[in-house]
Amino acid sequence: MKKIILITLIITSSLQGNYLEHPKSKALIDELVIEHGFEKSFVEDVLSSAMKQQKIIDSISKPAEFTWTWDRYKNLFIEEKRIANGKLFIKQNLKTLERAEREFGVPKEVITSILGVETRYGKIQGNYRVIDSLLTLGFDYPRRAKFFRKELVDFFLLTRENQLNINQIKGSYAGAMGYGQFISSSYRAYAIDYDGDGYADLFNSVDDAIGSVANYLYIHGWKKEGEIIYDAYPNNVRKVFKPNKALSKFIPLSFNEDGKEIYFIGDDNFVAITKYNISHFYAMAIYYLSEELTK
Repeated sequence: MKKIILITLIITSSLQGNYLEHPKSKALIDELVIEHGFEKSFVEDVLSSAMKQQKIIDSISKPAEFTWTWDRYKNLFIEEKRIANGKLFIKQNLKTLERAEREFGVPKEVITSILGVETRYGKIQGNYRVIDSLLTLGFDYPRRAKFFRKELVDFFLLTRENQLNINQIKGSYAGAMGYGQFISSSYRAYAIDYDGDGYADLFNSVDDAIGSVANYLYIHGWKKEGEIIYDAYPNNVRKVFKPNKALSKFIPLSFNEDGKEIYFIGDDNFVAITKYNISHFYAMAIYYLSEELTK
């Protein structure tokens, strides 16, 4: 019986892992070695230790939140514990949040809301090894393989630039990392050193996380004196847009609440939030949570 169990474990392991033997590995190795100067032995060691995880493919193929109603989405993110912890986060990090608000124009409540929705203010940053996520999706998820393969290369570069252990970094099933759940390319492009220690650490530095979220929104069009949404009724649309334009062009959201269909007009700052996450529900959740944090 013991021999049978041992054989089963060996077969299972070989089926799940060893990305070094994957048909797409050679091209990746050549790119990392020739174009980016990595040691071939290092890249091979990383690939040989990586594991394909079918649950990652299952999760990204049918993300649960895409089937949720607005009420369910709102109830998940706009709840008492998250609001209370958000107010505590603001109190504990007020100096840094106010600095970011001055420098980038993004209200402290909006920055805090993004961190609250993404990771409950840093408490839940993800349990998947990012190298497993990106190899699984970059090599074995044809629908978005090109995107995730690019993120995989960026992840190698990111870990080298920030002296991170590529085998130990954990994140979401899609490879998002840290307090603000930045993907590799966003981390490299928008993360900033906001605590003055010489590098951007989105895993352990609250200051860097705050500054980086604010920087991301600012670069993606956040306006200091702008609005996030307008209520489309009664006739608010006429106060903002020219009367001869079709109302439908300015209503990115509609959903039922208490039996009524509610409409909103997303302004520039709403669009900036959707650059962080394309979901309109996400942007509205950030807006509602930020409103709660001002109270």
